[in-house]
Amino acid sequence: MRRFLPRLCVLPILSLVAAAAPAPAPTSAVAPAGKSAPATAASPPRRAATAADVPARPPVAEVVTQLQKSYESIGSLRAKFAQTLSGPMGKRQASGTVALKKPGKMRWDYEKPEKKLFIADGTTLWVYEPEDEQAYKQPLSSSQLPAQVSFLFGRGKLPEEFEISYYDDQPLGESGDLVLRLVPKVASAQYRHLLFVVQPKTFLVKETVLFDQQGGQNHLVFSAIEPNPKAGVDDARFAFTPPPETKIITPTAR
Repeated sequence: MRRFLPRLCVLPILSLVAAAAPAPAPTSAVAPAGKSAPATAASPPRRAATAADVPARPPVAEVVTQLQKSYESIGSLRAKFAQTLSGPMGKRQASGTVALKKPGKMRWDYEKPEKKLFIADGTTLWVYEPEDEQAYKQPLSSSQLPAQVSFLFGRGKLPEEFEISYYDDQPLGESGDLVLRLVPKVASAQYRHLLFVVQPKTFLVKETVLFDQQGGQNHLVFSAIEPNPKAGVDDARFAFTPPPETKIITPTAR
């Protein structure tokens, strides 16, 4: 049994709020006023923005209000995701697809580097590893999901849970994206703070970074997003029955 699995079980769900609009197409480098752009097709190395680099942005409170409205209007969605987990033990990458539906239904199908499934039907959370023929099971209410998840399903209020400000210390997203730093008002044992990369036209999050208490990072990037798909998302997608011979593991009370 992989000893790192329980930690990996939690981290993707902690960043679940990053259900987003597709990333805009990369833009060309723009020369500063009064200077000509270099005659080369190569983009210059990215660097952290300075105060002089940052274009005019709406007030943070306005961005958060629009962000809240956008997620409250989402009943279901589908997307692809790419995940990078970084920490003292190195870096791990994974990718797959995700489907979400109110209230509290979610399904993460990991396809690479190995198949794995995180699934919740609104009541029960399962983590299934077909390679090891084992599944973790626990009530969704006891899984200690933070405000990001309840926010996604229209129940949480970000300003009540976080101190929110703009973040310019490292390059994330594309030119024009709004990068927010969210620090929990009540200290969390699971994470220190979050970054959201917000698409300014849709006010949806397309990228998120979670910084955990052990110095690790969970970076999720979403693409091919379908908010409120016309065909909907069938409730059957969130039902799970372990295959025969699967070892069921449940958390023990402490």
